[in-house]
Amino acid sequence: MFKSMSGLEQQLYFHLGERDQRVFTIQDIKKILNISQAHAGNIASDMVKKNATERVKPGLFVRIPESVILDKQQYTEDAILIAAKSTKKAFLSHYTALTIHGLAERYATQIYVTTTKHQRNIKYHEIKINYIKTIPKKFFGYRTINYSNENIQVSDLERTIIDVIDKSKYAGGWNETINCLKNLDEINYKQLLTYLKKSNNKTIARKTGYIIDNLNNLNPSQKILKEIQELSGSNDLYFDATEKGIYDQKWNLIIPEDTKETIHAY
Repeated sequence: MFKSMSGLEQQLYFHLGERDQRVFTIQDIKKILNISQAHAGNIASDMVKKNATERVKPGLFVRIPESVILDKQQYTEDAILIAAKSTKKAFLSHYTALTIHGLAERYATQIYVTTTKHQRNIKYHEIKINYIKTIPKKFFGYRTINYSNENIQVSDLERTIIDVIDKSKYAGGWNETINCLKNLDEINYKQLLTYLKKSNNKTIARKTGYIIDNLNNLNPSQKILKEIQELSGSNDLYFDATEKGIYDQKWNLIIPEDTKETIHAY
């Protein structure tokens, strides 16, 4: 297998292996081998043809382990690592962030990445990586963590909560979203309030307030709840614009019956 690779290709392959870097870019090749962009692109292309690497999208590759190549097996890398490396100015979010924070309840075949740039969604084996574009002033609330020996960016817990309440479709729908939020132990309520102010969206604030007020596993102070109410105004709002429901007088919110049952179920 290795006889078919050139000296530079072997150098790159083993260098990546030594530092356990399983996902890499053209820029990584340039830096490791100290070569030009064009030369790096040619090496990447040749290594794909020799089945030493797999191309995920232009400029993004997976290193195939020696054992897999020798046994002629199919190799699938962790799609979270691929998504984290796939674009700049981005962080993993929504259901993917719920998974990383240990709150998700099922295996997901969809990965979500929030970014300020338009990106085309990509497919890697059975996994779809979805890019959610946001405006620069809403690009906040993320941190760098170590994941499988790589540094990746992911929305922090409070930003994740707001994201999945805002767009529950990126977290499996309302029932799945609420069941995930029931796995929460603690929230930094001051941070959550800060993010709600920065989001500047009355509907998101109202829905967030109702959910944290009614989930049995959470215990926000009345002061926090009052501040969220002040952010969300006093007019009646729909929890889900597509569904009718039951009116909650405290939060001036019309909530679908099945969603309310899910929130209050033990």
